Amino acid sequence: MYDVVHVDEKWFNMYKASSRYYLTADESLPYRTCPNKRYIGKVMFLAAIARPRYDFTTKIYFDRKIGIWPIVERTKAKKTSKNRVAGTPITKNINMSRKIYVQMLKDKVFRQSVKNGQVCYIFDYFSPHVEEDHGEVIAAGQERGWKIKMACQPPRSPMCNILDLGIFNCIQSTQYRQPTNQIDGLIDAVQTAFNSIKYQTIEKCFLTLQKVMDCIIIDEGGNNFKLPRVGELISGHGEFPTSLTTTSTVVENGYKALTSQILNQ
Repeated sequence: MYDVVHVDEKWFNMYKASSRYYLTADESLPYRTCPNKRYIGKVMFLAAIARPRYDFTTKIYFDRKIGIWPIVERTKAKKTSKNRVAGTPITKNINMSRKIYVQMLKDKVFRQSVKNGQVCYIFDYFSPHVEEDHGEVIAAGQERGWKIKMACQPPRSPMCNILDLGIFNCIQSTQYRQPTNQIDGLIDAVQTAFNSIKYQTIEKCFLTLQKVMDCIIIDEGGNNFKLPRVGELISGHGEFPTSLTTTSTVVENGYKALTSQILNQ
């Protein structure tokens, strides 16, 4: 799993639809108005992350947090209003299209994640995403001697991407602690939360992903299982195993399911 980069998008809201506050007797409840929860400000982000590893050259542990980027457009206000004067920089959401997705892969993800060797990028079947054999992406993946491959995760299987598996939840829980009413403030809060993720959290997600794959095989490709826990697999010194050993039951069930599927065809 060291040559795989997980890529995915997520909407991040400025604040929760409902919040709980613990106040003293002389404190007043924070006041916030919104027509309904559909009007809560939000921004879509594209994130890319790989498995942490030890860099023997720099003698440090590289967390492999490649980056998280907002899908926005920065322009200037054309007219003066009660909120701002003409020429004030403003940030607006834009729709994610295939053109924008390809451009962000080339300018953001590829340039910051590839140094040498072969890298495989995992993404889901979201409509703006490219096919595995998209010509422009393949050409961009061969620049500067790169060897980039694209691969889709199984359909309707968000748990096969570590961003959906736990990283996005970690970012959002931290981001909600920095309340804001501005898009720029939300962008700063999300990027700060992303940078604060510890490599131990990422390692746990990758170990959980390996256990999830076992569960999928046992369930014959389904998702009718509880999310496995991996806390007991970590040593007392905080060391993480590189890979997990599967059981004979998983191998036998997988072989039977695959054989049955081939025979039914």
